[in-house]
Amino acid sequence: MIQLFLQKLIQSNAFKIITVAAIALAGVVVGLETSKEIMAEYGPLLVIIDRIVLAIFVVEIAAKIGALGGKPWQYFQDPWNVFDFTVVALCLLPMGGNFVSVLRLVRTLRLLRLLTVLPKLQLIVGALLRSIPSIGYVGLLLGLHFYIYSVLGVFLFGANDPMHFESLGKSMLTLFQVLTLEGWADIMRTQLYGCAEFGYDSFRELCTASTPAPISATIFFLTFIMVGTMIILNLFIGVIMNGMQELERESRVSSGTPSTVGDAVTKLDDAIDELQRVRELILPRQ
Repeated sequence: MIQLFLQKLIQSNAFKIITVAAIALAGVVVGLETSKEIMAEYGPLLVIIDRIVLAIFVVEIAAKIGALGGKPWQYFQDPWNVFDFTVVALCLLPMGGNFVSVLRLVRTLRLLRLLTVLPKLQLIVGALLRSIPSIGYVGLLLGLHFYIYSVLGVFLFGANDPMHFESLGKSMLTLFQVLTLEGWADIMRTQLYGCAEFGYDSFRELCTASTPAPISATIFFLTFIMVGTMIILNLFIGVIMNGMQELERESRVSSGTPSTVGDAVTKLDDAIDELQRVRELILPRQ
């Protein structure tokens, strides 16, 4: 009887809303504790709220374990449940002194419990983890892209722009900034007009060999941005989206729910059959 009640409880919308609200409240409390003024005035109240939130977490875990009846170990077969239990258990430990920073870190990690409550977030995280092998190959491609252009940058612009392309390390750091599309136009103009004309007004002593390169600079930066930002970074998005689709498809198959495409095809076939029957009734057979 109690097991059936707990099963209905954890599946109810009210239980899920209370859990999400408690996690959000825990995040707000942790954020407020970063203010010394707020802690000085409302510190005891925040401590009480934090304990109430922790009590809700304990009740939630106890309800989920109790809903399994005589098989409580099944709760720990789900990695998300293990994560929940670990975070809550660490918050219950009497940490003080040198462990205060550890306790604050654990309390901050309670926000990650949203991943266990919201299935869509679990889908995204699962897609990221599944896509790691493919992301590795895309990252390797991006690394080759960076390395080749960094070497070219040193050869082409090292003398003209020592601040950005003097060495391979500086060149790679500059290209990372360019890839974020932050201030890349100024860096390109330095190569277009030469350091004596643009970019080195406050560092004249570093501009020792001003050599404008309008053609090579234009080709260099445009191709780097086009390939890096428009193609390779979109590959990351494509790999992750593919992982999300695979996980969603597997979850539908495991739950026995037909896919949306399959439903649409079935409905379309039924509609065509119905139209064919109506046509046979209306039009005389030849």
